[in-house]
Amino acid sequence: MAHQPLDDLELETLETFLESDQVHEECQNFVMAHGFLTALAICPMPTPEQKWLPVIFEDTPNFDNDKQEKQILQYLSRLMLDIQKELESEDGFIIPCELEMGETPEELSELQEWATGFMEGVFFTESQWFESDKEEVVAELLLPIMVASDLFDDEEVLQIRKSEKLTHSCIAQIPEVVTDLFLVLRTEPEKRPFPKPQSKSKNGKNKKKGGKKS
Repeated sequence: MAHQPLDDLELETLETFLESDQVHEECQNFVMAHGFLTALAICPMPTPEQKWLPVIFEDTPNFDNDKQEKQILQYLSRLMLDIQKELESEDGFIIPCELEMGETPEELSELQEWATGFMEGVFFTESQWFESDKEEVVAELLLPIMVASDLFDDEEVLQIRKSEKLTHSCIAQIPEVVTDLFLVLRTEPEKRPFPKPQSKSKNGKNKKKGGKKS
């Protein structure tokens, strides 16, 4: 049977559930989960569903019944496959939110939540992202997502955030960066992009700060 992408009603059902009182307060919301699963889809080593589901939920949800549990788990599995198919297609990758930052440090935008989820996916599979021959390119490509996320307070990221123009320029690159990361980590060398260096930071060594969702 051919894969059926989630339709609008199914996406709305999943989004509503992840924001409901049936899940742990630290459960990822929809955009965070989308970012998290995007990183896992890019990672060259597949992560079993039984390992990534607990990360999204934080704790076992209080499902109404077996039918609801089966439905929500199926929707998350299909979302993961939707993302994989989109990355593999010829079309550009679409971030499921506006490319904008929150108006205040305390108010995270959906993009910041998506980027936070993405970076949590990177940390979850970190050893697969930073092989010696790809480490520098991957670190450079991750910089715009690091800037958008709420997980880093190293000097370079903070300097970019101080400039509205630099920040906007950085986050505007994120859809293209996602595609480039997929090409770097999942395709043959001759198809890989070679971006110009932007940073000497190594993501895995940057200092993180806590916080899952607003």
